[in-house]
Amino acid sequence: MIPGRLHRVCFPQARVISSVLLLAIAILAGSRTGMGSGAVAAHPISVTEASIFVTRTKAIMRIQLFAEDLILFQGLEPNDEDRISPDDLKRGLADHRKFLLERVTLRDARGEPITGEVTDLKPFEIPADGILSTDMMLHTASYELEFPFAEPPEFLTIQQDMSDVNFIIPSEMKLTVHQAGTALNYTESLTPGASTTVRFDWEQALTEDASDAEWESWFSRQREATLGITSYSSVYSFVYIEPNEIRHEILIPLATLKTILPLKSRDPSFVEIDEQDAIRTLIRDWLRDENPVTINGSRVMPEFSRIDFYGLDLRDFAAQAAEQKVSLASGRVGIILRYQTPDDVVRDATVTWEKYYSTMNKIQSVVIAWPDKMDRFEFSKYNRAADNVLKWTCDPEALPRPIAPVPANIEPRPTLTIPVGSLLCLAIAIGSLRLSNRSLRLLVAGSALILAIAVWRSFGVTINHPWKPPSELSPNAATEIFQKLHQGIYRSLDFGSEDRVYDVLATSVDGPLLESLYLQLRQSLEMREQSGAVARIQSIVYESGAELPRSSTTTPWPGFEFHSTWTVAGTVEHWGHIHERQNRFDAVFTIEPRAGHWKITRLDIADQTQIAAKTRLR
Repeated sequence: MIPGRLHRVCFPQARVISSVLLLAIAILAGSRTGMGSGAVAAHPISVTEASIFVTRTKAIMRIQLFAEDLILFQGLEPNDEDRISPDDLKRGLADHRKFLLERVTLRDARGEPITGEVTDLKPFEIPADGILSTDMMLHTASYELEFPFAEPPEFLTIQQDMSDVNFIIPSEMKLTVHQAGTALNYTESLTPGASTTVRFDWEQALTEDASDAEWESWFSRQREATLGITSYSSVYSFVYIEPNEIRHEILIPLATLKTILPLKSRDPSFVEIDEQDAIRTLIRDWLRDENPVTINGSRVMPEFSRIDFYGLDLRDFAAQAAEQKVSLASGRVGIILRYQTPDDVVRDATVTWEKYYSTMNKIQSVVIAWPDKMDRFEFSKYNRAADNVLKWTCDPEALPRPIAPVPANIEPRPTLTIPVGSLLCLAIAIGSLRLSNRSLRLLVAGSALILAIAVWRSFGVTINHPWKPPSELSPNAATEIFQKLHQGIYRSLDFGSEDRVYDVLATSVDGPLLESLYLQLRQSLEMREQSGAVARIQSIVYESGAELPRSSTTTPWPGFEFHSTWTVAGTVEHWGHIHERQNRFDAVFTIEPRAGHWKITRLDIADQTQIAAKTRLR
């Protein structure tokens, strides 16, 4: 059973009261503390106590109430002597059976009501002349209701509608829920129309003789099982301050939301799929212009990245919720508001909350600010206005640093110059030897030789040297170039907006690969917005890496191909918990100079394997 107001009942010596004694007190006892002669002063009108004992097959509910409730809810009226007659009291007690079955509801995990029946009634003593109307608060009756299950329930939602929310007389229900075989009690006070949900653990339940260490372990397991969202009637708030945006994730019970907004549904117990868009519009109108947020001194309006409806079966709220009808008693709405910086990076920010209600007079927020700082902040109607402003300033050392391009300092390739003009002149000189006129032969040959010397450099053709290979990068230099470019790809994600991701990525990647990688990263960003998650690279570990031999590649010099195996560890964070992933990659990269800088121009992934995955809580 997950704690809302969950407590471990102990003796002063820290021993847990036995479940047998709890059962006797909560279920079988007919007395009620404070229901004696001082009850009128101690309790408001229409206070009922409900104790629920939950086994694997049924829930037994004992409801104890004042006789005054029969006047309020069964229309009993005093006679001329200001007494309620015995016949009216008996009728009221009998009619109250149906009233309780209609007004006190147990619902399953899907929000469907569980059919119950009244199995016992312990009435108050009825004198022969009836009871004075002024003495009705001195008499109590108890009803036992039974709700059978087909299988042990994981969730039960308890709702009371003893009176209309606008009824002048309050109807408060003090609720205690106890799970059979455990030493756990859940307590709550329900106002009209309110509900509360309890989660049960039938596999790892604790008995009254459990040690403190076992208790700590049990609470830790329950928190991990629900990813830290342990209460089903509380408002949860997570404020993420990222390099390029602020994201506010709010999880609010529908039971709370319906006290704030005029939710409309055909079925008073459920919100159908076709009714949810209208509620989304109400939420946008409710939150759009209120609760101002500033980034770098400028007011920023929110974008509603998500407004999803959840049932009790969903634990990880980053998952896109399947469309389904949800219970107004136990359903929840996940709202994600994104505030994008008008500048290149979030340097300072303020977040204000100004909306408070009787059902939501404070909000406990978990604040996660990059690079990895967590804090808590309470927004409260009882604070001064200035104290309801969350203020944050980035440490200048933590700002994303520019990614520098990698210069391509390449030694010239060995060349060979062929003096074409001189060779032509020499050919003419040799050809002149065939002339029969000796004087002419000497003149042509001499002139050709002189001209060959004159055009030796000016009419030459330079080619790559056929016998001297070009200089290659050293293994260390090739590795350094690759790792700088490779890390630049991952670091481009630090810069948030699509345009900046593209520009930063272009310092490491060029050619068709730039467009391809950009589209992949853009898609991952869009998926991140859909899930409300933050993707961060925590580490890159290179396990092997070497330049491929020139003989085994087709990349022209001075470009080269580099084979690498590496493991990247990343986290995706949302709703106060972190998914950690480690993936190993094996790939070959083509690296070439472009406009004086090295760039990755091709990527061929040979293998990709997930080697670790776990979820942890903040």
